[in-house]
This record gives sequence, structure tokens and C-alpha cells, in this order.
Amino acid sequence: MPSTSARGSTRYYETTTMCPHCGKLVPGEVYGRDGAVFLGRSCPEHGPVEALVCSDVGWFESLPRFDVTPVKPSWSQTETSKGCPDDCGLCPAHRQIAGTAAIEISNRCNSSCPVCLADNQGTFDLSVEEISRLVDDAVREQGTLGVLTLSGGEPTIHPRFFDILRALDRPEIGRINLNSNGRRIAEDDRFLDELARHPKVYVSLHFDGQNAMRIRGVDPELQERALERLCRWNIAAVPLVLAVRGQNEGELGTLVPALLQRSKGIKTLILSLMAYTGRGGGAFPADPLGRLTIPSALDCIERGSGGAIRKLDFIPVPMPNPICAAIGYFLVDEEGIAPLVQAAGVERTVACIQNEHFARPDEKFEALFREMIDNVYARSDQFPHAERMLQRFRAFLGRLFPDGRPIAEAQRKAIAEESIKTVFVMQFMDSWTFDSVRLAKCSCQHLMPGDRRIPSCGYYAYHRRFDPRFPAGSSVR
Repeated sequence: MPSTSARGSTRYYETTTMCPHCGKLVPGEVYGRDGAVFLGRSCPEHGPVEALVCSDVGWFESLPRFDVTPVKPSWSQTETSKGCPDDCGLCPAHRQIAGTAAIEISNRCNSSCPVCLADNQGTFDLSVEEISRLVDDAVREQGTLGVLTLSGGEPTIHPRFFDILRALDRPEIGRINLNSNGRRIAEDDRFLDELARHPKVYVSLHFDGQNAMRIRGVDPELQERALERLCRWNIAAVPLVLAVRGQNEGELGTLVPALLQRSKGIKTLILSLMAYTGRGGGAFPADPLGRLTIPSALDCIERGSGGAIRKLDFIPVPMPNPICAAIGYFLVDEEGIAPLVQAAGVERTVACIQNEHFARPDEKFEALFREMIDNVYARSDQFPHAERMLQRFRAFLGRLFPDGRPIAEAQRKAIAEESIKTVFVMQFMDSWTFDSVRLAKCSCQHLMPGDRRIPSCGYYAYHRRFDPRFPAGSSVR
């Protein structure tokens, strides 16, 4: 329950955080003031430090309804001794399995992004055998991996990249998310020919709008060309927009609807809010009290789209700590974009997608869509063009679940992904916003050598400096 903070504001909870200047772990508290939420701490050496956590106290205070009962890991590698994050590996106190598991397969890169949160020093390429062992361990512990992300560095330049994909072609993995800067995709036809033979691969392509040069140091035409070529080769595309305060937040309202409607090859859209960590991001100019947060990013989308996509079309993701990500579902067809969360109802949407990063087009999804139809019919005065919306919903449902004609699961998935687009808004932690309470429910987890699993924000903001694969003292916050 909230209480009164020593700072004269509403205190929500205490946590372990860190000093962004020296990296020392220190006690902290999360509190509300003047309509926003902050994380405060005091470093013995550097004094008081404060950072914005959430720009909308109403959004923050609504989060408990999305903090669903987690699926606790059945396995732990370390003991709970010193406390979070020092015990990480995972320790028994961690509350959530991985919805997304990530492997940095290399720390070589063919780009030098000013905002990069990685630490690309060219010191390692994991072998196919090492990667297979990491996945074997994770599958043995968890059963399945809904999403496996290959990152780096730039994974597409790994010398055995396609050997890795062949080794990961296994039924326990739902989708392989390939995080790429797009340089090879934009130029190499043979690479795309081979990549198209791996239907589980979704390319999470850096795509930052007209300010890509300032953000990534990349010509936006390169990102455009890479996206066009992915769609032409029929490879699932997931544009990854890095949203940075003072750089491209004004573009979000036009960029999001344009990408949703651009091509059936675009399956998902991710907005990742700037995390000020890593070799690039740790030096990028930051205002800890003026950073972009999920509610402010959604406000930018609503304003910039003229209300075509609204803040209330999104809900916090009910798997990690709900402050970490928001999600919106949209039916996209030749008539435009139809938001789905309000049609389905918030509680039913949460029940359908809880403890998963992606909804599945199964019987539960069919039941949810039929409820949407009933809801729009019963409350037609609340939905613009309700009759036409009902026709669009029924037509989609008929394609997805045709009466009397069974269709293969892969075909149903393809139909669903052509019409139902998902938009994620994610905010990773850095040393300014590091919060052990959030970390304990992290569902994005790095698979590490030695059969360890570390929450991704914990790795980027804290643990990477101790990674033995880097030269001693070279890793930066």
C-alpha cells in the first residue's frame, strides 16, 4: 500500500537500485509527485539521485490489475543469499519464466550506433555447439521457448549464422527473433534467399524514421531498403523503432499507423524506449527527469495519429512487471486500422494473453474474437462505424476458423498475422531506473554460458561488467 515518502510525496515501495555515476548498489524508493512517478536514492559518494519512472501516475496506479500471478521457474542455478541482483543466475526468488530468451551470439558488429546498449568489442563468437547447449538447457528447464532472440553485436555477420538457424529449427521454439541493423539485408540477395527458408525467423529490424542518422548513425534509406526487401522476400518483418526523447518522439504518431498498414509482411511493431546504458547509450545525452516513458510515448502516438490510435488501445503486458511493457492489438485490412482491446474488454484480453508475449490463434483466441463481436453489437453506440466493424470482424473470423473445413495450424497462424498486428512499447531499465522489484519478474532473460539465466535489464545495466568474455574493466554502464 502507498505511504508517505520522506520526500513528502506518495511512496509506493522500497527497492534496490544503483548509482548511475559509480554503479554501486544502494537502497531506493519509488514514489509519486506532481502527477508522475520517480525512483530516488542516495549514493554515499555522489549524493541524492532521482529519475523519472512513469510520466503518468494514473497509469502507474492502474498497474496492479495487470500484475497477474506469474509462472515461477521450476529451476534455479544460484542461491538466494545477498539479494537481487547479486544472486542472479536465476535464484529461487525470481518470479517469472522467460517469455523471451535471448542469446548474444557474437559481440562483433558492422555498425557503430550512438545509442547502442551493447558492448561490441569483437571478443567472441559463440559456437553452434555452445548455442545449442544453452537452448537445450533452457528447454529442459522450461519445456518450450515462445520467443528466442538472437542478438549481438550484429548476428547476421556471425561466420556460422545459418548453421545456427538450422540447429535451432526445433519444435520447442515458437519463433526466432533476429535483431538486426539491416546492413546485410539491404545488400545481400543470397543471404535473403537462404533466410527465407527459415519460416520461424522474424527479423526485428532497426527502423527509426527520418532521424535514424542521429539515433543509429545510419542513413534512413538503408533501413527503408532493408524493410522493403524483407517484405519482397516474404520474410516476417518486425520494425524495431528506438524512441528517443528530443530525437524522434514527434514522428511516432505517423510512423506507427504507416508501418501497420505498409505491408502484410510486417507482423509486429516494437517501440523500444531509449535505455541509457552500454558503450553508446551510456554516453548518449540524457535528462533523467525528462525521459520518454510508456505513457508519454502513447500520448505522442495518439496526438500524432489524430486519435486513430489511442492510449486506451494499449494495456500493460500481463507477464513481466507491468511497468516494463505495453501492448496493443489492431485488425488491419484494406479499410484501415481497427483497435481490438476495447472491443474485447480489458479483463478478457488480459485473461487471453497473460503469461505469454504473443497470443496464439487457438480456440481461446476464437472465443475472444466472438466476444468482441458480441460486445460491439451490444454497445454499438460506443464504437464508430460499428456495423462495418462487425462485418470486418466476422469476415476475419470466417477466414481464420472456416465452418466445416479444418485448416492447418501454420495456415491459421499466417492468416492471423496478416490481419492482426501487435504493437509493443517496451522500456528497459538502465542505471538511472534500475529497480530490483521490477527485475524479479523479468520475462526477457539472457541465456548465459555456465547454464545461467540473467534478466536482460540486469545484464545490460549491472552484470555485463562482470562478464568474463570481456577484457577486465572494459565494459561500461
